[in-house]
Amino acid sequence: MKQLALIRIFCLGLMVLGAAACSPKKFAVNQFGNAISGGSSVYLSDNDPDLVMAAIPFGLKTYESLLEVSPNHKGLLLSAASGFTSYAYLLQNEADRIDARDYREARRLRARAANLYLRGRDYAFRGLSLKNPNFKERLTRDPEATLAETTIKDAAYLYWAAASWGGALSAAKDDAELIAALPFSGAMMERVIELDAGFNDGAAYEYMITYEATRPGGDPEKAREYYRKALELSGGLRASVYLALAEGISVQNQDLNEFRSLLAAARAVDPDGVRDQRLVNTIAIRRAEWLEASIPDLFFEAD
Repeated sequence: MKQLALIRIFCLGLMVLGAAACSPKKFAVNQFGNAISGGSSVYLSDNDPDLVMAAIPFGLKTYESLLEVSPNHKGLLLSAASGFTSYAYLLQNEADRIDARDYREARRLRARAANLYLRGRDYAFRGLSLKNPNFKERLTRDPEATLAETTIKDAAYLYWAAASWGGALSAAKDDAELIAALPFSGAMMERVIELDAGFNDGAAYEYMITYEATRPGGDPEKAREYYRKALELSGGLRASVYLALAEGISVQNQDLNEFRSLLAAARAVDPDGVRDQRLVNTIAIRRAEWLEASIPDLFFEAD
């Protein structure tokens, strides 16, 4: 008991010293930010995408409110980047699902998704700029030199900056500015692979499947190489890897047999197999079912 009391007094002393170093409000925000940032496992382990979709906006506005007080909090910036990007994807996915029956609403959701993707991208760039000032501006002028300055500690920010930038284009396909920026997204994701090839069980490789499949002059064989690597790093336990190849390459080649095989592999993934992938897999399996029903719209010679 005596030891516990001493520890409490020591911790209290540290808090007082911390509060003296900055405003009490900012200190409190930093402590709260430390506690809640990076706490995405409660979402990722959920099996109800609709519940998560309804809950995310409150969390996102909480991050933004805290960042108003502590604008350079690394954890909050990363959480805001990943949170806005993930929520934008959920909106975009919903737009795809309702497109056939409510085109106007689907169009509205895609516009909203594109806007939120870019908000997530900007938070990621703010995180990158803490160590590398004016990161985005320098990236667009000299990508190679700018990315060479990054280290493994920047990998998560690079990933979410690239994923959100590419996501914005997927939601707003006719945006000329986003089309022109696509190579920067690819360059950042390639840098993630250089810095940390196993990042998030091959998530960067998964992104590059779609990137190679959809970019002008993309290399389908390279997309397949990325697919094999993503499959290896994920242990075949992330359903979205199969969908990336199915939507990116199988549809492009009008290879219906491969498409159906990949959808079957995605649906065969146990959503409860990896706790922190439960939400992602549940969403991907739902999408696989929607894609199966959409085969007549995606393949010219489908029965």
